[in-house]
Amino acid sequence: MFKTETLLAFILVAKHRSFTIAANVQSQTPMAMSKQVSQLEKRLGAPLFERTTRKIRLTEFGEEFLIRARNILDQHDVLSQWLESLQGHVSGSLKVLAQDVQTYTETVFPWLAEFHRLYPDVEVTLDVKENIIDIDQDAYDIYWGISDYLGAKHTGLKRRSLWKAQLGIFASPDYLTKFGTPTTPEELKGHRMIGHPHQQPSNILVVNKTANSKQKEMECVTLEAPVKTVAGHSSLAVQGIGLINALVDNHDIKDCLAKQELVPVLEAYWYSSAEIYIYYHQVKLEQPKVRAFIDFFLDNRTSW
Repeated sequence: MFKTETLLAFILVAKHRSFTIAANVQSQTPMAMSKQVSQLEKRLGAPLFERTTRKIRLTEFGEEFLIRARNILDQHDVLSQWLESLQGHVSGSLKVLAQDVQTYTETVFPWLAEFHRLYPDVEVTLDVKENIIDIDQDAYDIYWGISDYLGAKHTGLKRRSLWKAQLGIFASPDYLTKFGTPTTPEELKGHRMIGHPHQQPSNILVVNKTANSKQKEMECVTLEAPVKTVAGHSSLAVQGIGLINALVDNHDIKDCLAKQELVPVLEAYWYSSAEIYIYYHQVKLEQPKVRAFIDFFLDNRTSW
């Protein structure tokens, strides 16, 4: 059996790439932290770190062992949470990953203080990763507001639908005055868009080829993208840089439409089957912290 404190020491050193920082987190000495890792390496019969005078980094074996060590501690946490739940107490560290800050702004942040009041012993970490997610490398409890690709890639995950919406196309009046207002997708030739650097390719605009289509498959056109960014698409579109795709119920989009800073383009050709999901791991012992988070925010869904 591996001691949880030894695995935790290894994980902290791997995270901070420093015995000193990891030791400070655990209120230990760097020597004690180094001793635990050395004992672990001796038991495993393989080095976990490459050490130099300036820095340390994981070996290939260390990278693989890190994934498994995290899984072991996660299961230990599940067991602890389950035992606590028998006494009606929910606690622990809850890690949530989304693909943009806007998702949190509209669905989590306004109610997070209330959640904390109800569950003061749940430590919530909210993170963002703009590009493709791999759950083996991105170890989180919940993946929030992720489209259906994650479920297709990792079929063992559970999922709940958060909301359905149209994926619209928008532009500023100044942009349309300069480049013209297209009435069909064929007229998009010569237009520009604001791209996303993590999309492949990064300069595709989602638009149906047939008017009022309800198909599930996305159809796209490739346009010139003078700017590619992970955030700020609506504000850049207001400045007239290019067309953008955005969910029609996005708060920023609604605000820009109300101020007439943006206008809808090619409405009859919008993709209407966009659905946002919440994903979480399928485990035999359901984690109370995960269930509490999901239930609380889904109960507030009508207020989003």
